[in-house]
Amino acid sequence: MIRSATTKLYNWATEKATSSKAPLWIGLIFFLEIFLLLPLDAVMIFFCLQNIRKTFLYIVIAALASTLSGVMGYLLGHFLWDFIGPYVVPHLISASFFDRLSGHLNAYTSWAVFISALLPLPLKAFSLASGAFHLNLAGYIFGLLAARLLRFTLIGTVVLLWGEKVKTIVDKHFHNISIAIILKLLGAAFFIWFFAAE
Repeated sequence: MIRSATTKLYNWATEKATSSKAPLWIGLIFFLEIFLLLPLDAVMIFFCLQNIRKTFLYIVIAALASTLSGVMGYLLGHFLWDFIGPYVVPHLISASFFDRLSGHLNAYTSWAVFISALLPLPLKAFSLASGAFHLNLAGYIFGLLAARLLRFTLIGTVVLLWGEKVKTIVDKHFHNISIAIILKLLGAAFFIWFFAAE
């Protein structure tokens, strides 16, 4: 079942990456990042491999779209926290952990967001949390955009330098790569929940 899903994702991504509207597709996919559970790093590689000349265009589009998606998540967290907060604290995380984390994040907003956006953490998690903690919006946007530009530039550079080798690896091991990325996301979410509940 999982292999069938990743095969469909592989075929779908290849079709969109080779279409004339590929820049629009990559923008839409990364803009909807807040709602999707996709291995977006692998999607980024796909698009770059299919048209290496547009690698830097894809990097810019994906970074901007991902940042807009993160802002959308921030606003959702900011405005919905009053409604969902009482169900989260202290039922899912302790009040002391919430206050401690809020203090750290507000003290180092840009750096905290920058590091979170580079780690294998779901954008949903830290964007909603950033809104709930009422982080400085300008600092949040700056940290997120800088991290996304760096992350996608690194991916694009790897494709530019070792395109054919990367393509061979991705074509052969796309299923395993997808599973590994999803497991990393779930592991990161469990790690945060485990320490937050203490």
